[in-house]
Amino acid sequence: MRRQDGLTLLEMLVVLLIASMAISLGYQSLGQWQRANAAISSISGATQQATLTEYWFESSLRSLIPLQEVEFQGARDRLSGIATQPTQSHQGGATGTEWSTRHEGANQFLTLVEDGKQLDLPLPGVVSATFGYLDKEGRTHDQWPPKLGLHDHLPAVILLRQEMDDGTQRIWAANIAGAHNPRFNPFEADLD
Repeated sequence: MRRQDGLTLLEMLVVLLIASMAISLGYQSLGQWQRANAAISSISGATQQATLTEYWFESSLRSLIPLQEVEFQGARDRLSGIATQPTQSHQGGATGTEWSTRHEGANQFLTLVEDGKQLDLPLPGVVSATFGYLDKEGRTHDQWPPKLGLHDHLPAVILLRQEMDDGTQRIWAANIAGAHNPRFNPFEADLD
């Protein structure tokens, strides 16, 4: 008898069955990996956006300056003042800055207006957001200037309290880096 090299029909069917099972498992794994990658990318994108929004918020408010001519005004949903580090224009010059919160449908937004330019920043996962103001003694106020008592022109810290959709709370805090009251120069009239 002559020996034939090659595979029998039964051996070929077994090889094809094993190969099809491996391809099927690989395809399922690829689908799961794609879904997981898409979920991670969306979480990563939302996290990056929230981090950038927090940085702009803190940077802008940290640079608030007290001016006698323009009083800082703060409420639970809006605040306005003069900043030296604007987000949307050249830094260093005194720029009118207004931050506000607004609820639109199921989404919460933080809106920044500087020199007539408006920037809407979404707050993903946030149900409600309100501003709070800490004085130099650490007391929290819902508005600035507080209704009663002596107070500085600027609060010591500005808070953005955020209620998340999972019931937790997130707080962003921006401490004012410079002076909290306008500086009086008795010789300013002589400089003109």
